Amino acid sequence: MGDPKGTYTVKNAYRCIVGDYENNPAAFDKWALMWKLKVPPKWKTFLWRVICDILHTTTNLIIKRVEVDPTCPMCALDHEDVLHALVFCEYSTLVWNITQLPITNIATDSFSTWLMGALAVLTGEQTRLLVVVLYHIWRSRNSSVWKGSMMRPADIWRAVVASLQAYGAAQHRQAPPAPAPPTGTDTHGSLRCYVDAGFRQDTREATYGIVLISPEGSFIVTKNGKLPFCFSPLMAEAQTYKEAISWLLGRNVTLVCLLTDCMVLRTTLQQQHSPIHSYVGVTIDQCRTVMSLFSRISINYVPRQVNLHAHTLASLAFTQDHAMY
Repeated sequence: MGDPKGTYTVKNAYRCIVGDYENNPAAFDKWALMWKLKVPPKWKTFLWRVICDILHTTTNLIIKRVEVDPTCPMCALDHEDVLHALVFCEYSTLVWNITQLPITNIATDSFSTWLMGALAVLTGEQTRLLVVVLYHIWRSRNSSVWKGSMMRPADIWRAVVASLQAYGAAQHRQAPPAPAPPTGTDTHGSLRCYVDAGFRQDTREATYGIVLISPEGSFIVTKNGKLPFCFSPLMAEAQTYKEAISWLLGRNVTLVCLLTDCMVLRTTLQQQHSPIHSYVGVTIDQCRTVMSLFSRISINYVPRQVNLHAHTLASLAFTQDHAMY
């Protein structure tokens, strides 16, 4: 029931039994900044694992009932958690002193709090450096566990500098891609139709908003209203799309570009095979049937700020008794 494709997976079954894990958003509020860092994806993934406290520190292993020595494998002076291993361990402290980053006076018992404090005072280049240092400290820690040896702090610093230089050189070697037209603007001189859905999780009420624009950018007509009972936001988006293309056919519009801020809907519609085992899949299949009646039709993604008119119309429909044209 909870899977958009309508297929059974052990992962979804587990979530239905124990519930979804909800991370405390107050613990770390710099996710957007973190994911935009210009560093290799594996470094971002590592930082995500650190923030979520899912590294295999001795503390976490003991929680999972793994019989290990709780002391830090680098200094053997204290129990090892993420904050100790990467920041406060004597070995890690020596590495941070070499970097000369202004973070040594951040006192806390939470790595997330420490990282937010660091990000508040560091420049973009310094933030990239911080991520690489964290990554190499953890690599050296793993070397102490599996090989019984660690790099000297000065060697860690040289490895950090070399990694940053190698990544920068690799980026410069890549030829710059040809500039692509802005997403959603290649409409081939056709009408533009902005669509968006509204969805309330508690009541599962759903609404839609549609705005039709001429190729020159002038307003033509709008429509909004309520949708039948929906199980998820994606189902509401799919129903909205179906409502929009059916409405356009009723107005004899067969040359149009649909614009949505739901990337999942756009991706699903462009896939060759529909997830027909779900309510969303059935709606998507119906949409494709209706789309075959158009002379030319496309669906493109636009950011929410570009789709505000349709979004506002969908929001207003929650308090309306009838559709507005």
